[in-house]
Amino acid sequence: MVINSRIIFADEPTTGALDGANSELVVMQLFARLARENSTTIVMVMHDPTVAAYADRQIIVRDGVIMDTSASRVVRGSADV
Repeated sequence: MVINSRIIFADEPTTGALDGANSELVVMQLFARLARENSTTIVMVMHDPTVAAYADRQIIVRDGVIMDTSASRVVRGSADV
């Protein structure tokens, strides 16, 4: 990760080589801290609605078309992430 980035693009950040039990919490805590402390914008692409719920805003795209843009229905404070 580039230090002091203004924006981070993350493709399925909680899947892959990380163990399933910890990946979501660890990655989302890191992203929340970067956003809060450094004003970093995090752009994530994912298929998991549970992880997507951490976002302040969701943009749903199907077949290349924006279907919906909305604030997340689940609002998580810094203590939750």
